[in-house]
Amino acid sequence: MQAIEKEAAQGQPLPPPAPTTPAPVAPDLGTLFTAPLLSRMIVGAICLITINTLLYGFVTWLPVFFVKQGLSVATSFGYSLLMALGAPVGSAIGALTADRWGRKPTIIGASLITVALGILYPMISDPILLPAVGFALTVPIYVLVALLFGIYIPELFPTEVRLRASGIVNTLGRGATIVTPFLVVSLFESRGVAGVMALMIGLLVVQIITVWALGIEPRHRSLEELKAEETASPVLKEAS
Repeated sequence: MQAIEKEAAQGQPLPPPAPTTPAPVAPDLGTLFTAPLLSRMIVGAICLITINTLLYGFVTWLPVFFVKQGLSVATSFGYSLLMALGAPVGSAIGALTADRWGRKPTIIGASLITVALGILYPMISDPILLPAVGFALTVPIYVLVALLFGIYIPELFPTEVRLRASGIVNTLGRGATIVTPFLVVSLFESRGVAGVMALMIGLLVVQIITVWALGIEPRHRSLEELKAEETASPVLKEAS
């Protein structure tokens, strides 16, 4: 320990130890549903509802869609495997670009690319183009997966309420998957893949507007900087 202190001091006296501060008290649950946290709860809930619906309403249903469209089971799983290779590619892109491009621009950009490819995807029947476009569609979906689940949603909330707030918005996101299968089956039977993609595109448009209007940009900013900009409620001020 003395050797470490000597190396850190570099011949100068060390400053006195900083006083420790007590851990903040978690605010009341109602704080999450008042300004400034209400808007962040809305952003988190809509983003997680959207991405969970994309995953469990489109990606996991791909083999069923292919079989229903007349492909063999073997061909269906082959296409699905090729498209699934976009998942690690998209996740890597999301992880590597979140700090370079920013959270909001990356989320909005990936959503716009997904919308564009989602419009194109139902129009394709060529056996070579179909898995290629499907692969390209999977990549931005998993850019969103990496950003939303791993980075952006936890950053929306201050330390005092992060676990509680993240738990609530994740519950809402997972709760959406309860009704997703019923919607997907109904839309696919009535409108085919185009109907399913229309639902996904609609959710993505809502997500784009919500993130643009209500989302925060935490790139290269500490939690202290983000918290200093909040017009915090009295409960949060007391907790801090």
